[in-house]
Amino acid sequence: MLVYTCEQMRVIEENADVNGLSYVQMMENAGNGCADKIHSVICGLGGVAKSAVIICGSGRNGGDGYVIARNLCERGYSVQIILADGFPTAYESKMMYSYLEDKPVLVTDLSENYQACVSACLASNAIVDCVYGIGFHGQLNELIAGFFRDIAKSKAKKFSVDIPSGLEGNNGEINSEFFKTDYTLAITCYKPVHILKPACEKCGIVKLIDIGIAKESYEAVGSEILISADNKEIKRFFSLRRFDSHKGDFGKLLSVAGSRDMQGAAVMAASAAVNSGVGLVRAVFPDASYAPIASKLTEPLTMAMLSTPSGNLSFRNAERIINLANDSTAILLGCGLGFCEDTIKLVETIIMNTDKPIILDADGINAVSLNTNILKETKAPLILTPHIGEMSRLTGLSIEEIEKNRVKVAKDFASEYNCILVLKGANTVVAAPKGTVYINNTGNAGMATGGSGDVLAGIIASFVCQSMGLHSATIAGVYIHGLCGDVVREKYSMLGVTPTRMIDELAEVLSNFEE
Repeated sequence: MLVYTCEQMRVIEENADVNGLSYVQMMENAGNGCADKIHSVICGLGGVAKSAVIICGSGRNGGDGYVIARNLCERGYSVQIILADGFPTAYESKMMYSYLEDKPVLVTDLSENYQACVSACLASNAIVDCVYGIGFHGQLNELIAGFFRDIAKSKAKKFSVDIPSGLEGNNGEINSEFFKTDYTLAITCYKPVHILKPACEKCGIVKLIDIGIAKESYEAVGSEILISADNKEIKRFFSLRRFDSHKGDFGKLLSVAGSRDMQGAAVMAASAAVNSGVGLVRAVFPDASYAPIASKLTEPLTMAMLSTPSGNLSFRNAERIINLANDSTAILLGCGLGFCEDTIKLVETIIMNTDKPIILDADGINAVSLNTNILKETKAPLILTPHIGEMSRLTGLSIEEIEKNRVKVAKDFASEYNCILVLKGANTVVAAPKGTVYINNTGNAGMATGGSGDVLAGIIASFVCQSMGLHSATIAGVYIHGLCGDVVREKYSMLGVTPTRMIDELAEVLSNFEE
């Protein structure tokens, strides 16, 4: 699905107006489309009396509400309009308001008849929020905020047009009181608020309302388009395996991971790759960790190599590892590798001496953060999977600066270093070099645990080996990783989400994406 910012939405509407679809007609189409959705929900409730309260602001969102009121009135609903902040001020809204003059619609001003407005909402079976749309910022005033609190207990079905009033369209933050809705009727396209946590979880069921804007009106907004996905879209990335396939058809992954202090990272990364369908995994790790790592890896080929005194992979292994890398489909580099002079030199040498795709995670990222120019010099296609702390080391930006601009930071880095950048966290961001940004909508807070990133890196690396494009493999990996976390949460609890349990769910989760 495509997701546009509020600013892009304004440009799209301007283009539509220039191309012959007037703002008045767009408002008419939006209101009628929303009324159709509202009516279908209310009719599904059975033989209830059809009544609706439409809460209108003074701008264009309120204008949509006046169209909804007229449409529902013509369908036999008892309709009341509540003016949340006075009479309409926008030209198109004034026009739609005037069309209600001969309709049996009761209009009440919230500031003058507050208790009557509350009572009307409590008695209705549909409440429609048309107070603010894409232009809202800051805090609701206390009158409207208090009103939303008082009507939240109503048993009516609640609808918000475009964005629940009190939430901002371009982010997932919740900084204000907001309208508690059951359905959000998104006009024309999804906005960031519809997919970014935690705000997206307050939007209820999101339904798109097509208002007739032609495709060409979208083309002038540029390449800064966000995308999200669902199971159906992710399924397109997978190909049906031929009956005469052999392991060579599904790639050879070289995993260079683990250390004496972080043995589990090597195990989880390799196990996740195996359970995601790769043909063969060769797991390279320091011989200081042979017993704990090799004893837990049954499917991969285990290749213990020389260790440093501190239990990390020695740089003396560089030539042997490079030969293995160049005989592989892809390289997973860095999970639990440790951070010392040998591992820094080893990571840099591998990056500079192979042209095979590299999935760079954890200490692999920490190593290149000392010299990010190496990312520009390599011939290897790169996928980097940093968490917020690693991203801070890569960019020199503070964690606070990154958190405020996650999409922009990821996009800028991917563009500058010609790599795919996976900025992990709630709503993991996947940025591609040419500007496309994917926002993930699977996963939960239970996945914020050590080892979860190793699982993700293994899944992505496995998909790359199976001939998915790097961008598709990354998006699919992030999505399915989150889906595994969601399945574990449902089976056990959020506190019970562990990397091992996520790996155990991979086979069943992936069955949903096979033909």
